[in-house]
Amino acid sequence: MYRYIIKRVLLLIPILIAVSFIVFFIVDLAPGDSIDAVFGNELSTEDKETMREEMGYNDSLLVRYARYIGNVFKGDMGMSVLFKKPALELYLNRVPATLKLAFWGIFIALIIAIPLGVISAIHQNTFIDTLSTILGLLGMSMPSFWFGLLMIILFSLKLGWLPSFGNEGRGSIIMPALTVGVGQAALLMRTTRSSMLEVIRQDYIRTARAKGVKEGVVIYKHALRNALIPIITAAGTQLGIALGGTVVVESVFAWPGVGKLTIDAFNARDTTLVVGCLILTTALSSVLMMFIDIIYAFVDPRIKARYSR
Repeated sequence: MYRYIIKRVLLLIPILIAVSFIVFFIVDLAPGDSIDAVFGNELSTEDKETMREEMGYNDSLLVRYARYIGNVFKGDMGMSVLFKKPALELYLNRVPATLKLAFWGIFIALIIAIPLGVISAIHQNTFIDTLSTILGLLGMSMPSFWFGLLMIILFSLKLGWLPSFGNEGRGSIIMPALTVGVGQAALLMRTTRSSMLEVIRQDYIRTARAKGVKEGVVIYKHALRNALIPIITAAGTQLGIALGGTVVVESVFAWPGVGKLTIDAFNARDTTLVVGCLILTTALSSVLMMFIDIIYAFVDPRIKARYSR
């Protein structure tokens, strides 16, 4: 099993290097730089050129990237030009809000997806199954920013029940988490349905029914318990995606997380902060996915047997 863990850890290194270079290259293509975005007309052209020379902005892309990666391996992710603080410190201050949003979003997704998926599987090829499929397709195709704006208009502007932005108060998490959760629930619902359909056709389920076990016990104690492994795996994957995919939601609700920090840094051409945020988010998502794979490897005897050999 340790071979499997080592392999997963080693795979993180090329992934992080590739992500950092791609982001570094894309940000470099944007017109202007962080000095123009932050200082504007406050400094003269000569002063800006002096700052660029001192900060190494006039070096080639490969030289700047090599210098940046070298500093990253030393534990220094650079200083943000926009906020005048270390990029690592800014990220660590914002990541709890993003984790809170991602976990609550997945929690809401599971609350919606598992009951709908189970009901859809039990009533396969009926009106209920068709309705659940339509709801799932709507959830997958509906843009998150559009759904978030609709909730702001209804629950904040019209009814005044919930705050429309920020992370202040207990009710502030409801609309952002719902926006994340509804989109995630669609895929999890289809996974639950497929997994349940596979399990309820097994011989031991027919045997339990033949013995007179109540249908509720058959479905929720025997079938759902054995169908949870792929559901948990899909939920973990969606959680990893949610960590890096809450940018739009955080922007809509002005949520003080990593996504909004990344957007603000990109608008200011703050290459150091943008690359730092994306590298750390990729690392966090990859580590989370790695732990899910490791847990799944302990559960699935096929993976355990392959790496035991």
